[in-house]
Amino acid sequence: MQSDTIELLGLVAGFIGAFAFAPQAFKIIRDRDAHGVSGLTYAMVFSGAVLWAAYGVLRGAPSIIIWNLVAASLAALVLILKLSRRQTPST
Repeated sequence: MQSDTIELLGLVAGFIGAFAFAPQAFKIIRDRDAHGVSGLTYAMVFSGAVLWAAYGVLRGAPSIIIWNLVAASLAALVLILKLSRRQTPST
């Protein structure tokens, strides 16, 4: 397999993986409700994506760098929405 084909495969896979988080972010924005979202899950996704992006930098792999930065950004957006949409308990 040619290296260009391998990189293309990585770009397509990364695109699908990274944008898997977009529907959750859009749903939170649309519904103005992040109650059902696990903050811990998205914190772990964010951390993993940042580490994978660092790995991509060290390996010189653009597909790993680009899409993990996108995934980290989307995970960060969900976390920000989760934290900003917290409801205060009624007294």
